[in-house]
Amino acid sequence: PRARRAVHEGMFSSGLRRAAALARCAPSSRVLASSFFSSSSSAVEASFSARPLLAFRRAMCANPMHGYDASRAGTCEYTDVHYPDPLDVTVPRKMQIADAGYFRDFGGVTRFSGPASTVKCYENNPLVREALGEPGNGRVLVVDGGGSMRCALLGDNLAGMAVSNGWAGIVINGCLRDSEDIGKMRIGVKAIAPHPVKSSKRDPGMREVPVTFAGVTVRPGDWIYADMDGMLVGGPEKFEL
Repeated sequence: PRARRAVHEGMFSSGLRRAAALARCAPSSRVLASSFFSSSSSAVEASFSARPLLAFRRAMCANPMHGYDASRAGTCEYTDVHYPDPLDVTVPRKMQIADAGYFRDFGGVTRFSGPASTVKCYENNPLVREALGEPGNGRVLVVDGGGSMRCALLGDNLAGMAVSNGWAGIVINGCLRDSEDIGKMRIGVKAIAPHPVKSSKRDPGMREVPVTFAGVTVRPGDWIYADMDGMLVGGPEKFEL
């Protein structure tokens, strides 16, 4: 009898320790440990109530605006407000989002926005120079270079011209060069990759036409929003936060 009682007491103590451990590891749960051996024994309840914390977690998971901070004015904030529908729902969208990983950031500014001015060219950049030689007035020059990886459509001279003339940023579906120097300039620049070879000057291309690449279509006047998280394309009206 003594041996049996000792075994029962040891198992009971073990059960209590296990219940206490569960209470410590799972603060949102209630652990009920009762005597395993006698129906007349009182129940032992070990609980750590964290209902306020659980309610907070549930609220945050259900709140699509959790973490929203309008003062940051980044692409995440714009999508929180203007791209609210789940991805698996087919609805009209007010903004387009460029394919992830398509561009790299090269400018000394990584967050920029402004209405688009467009150039369509292929391995020739006369119209890029022409555009950046004009007053930018906070615009973003969007250059569709056909994704060519054989030469650069932008160098440090043109990027410096863009800074002097008040352009907010440059987006190139193609390559650039002098990337180290461009990285020191106060302008946003996105491109696919660096390339040391300069472009030709014979075929000017076209200006102020719709351009399509990276899963988006940019029309002259569409607002561009860009930072290290990606690039968004809106309509002619600026999105407000």
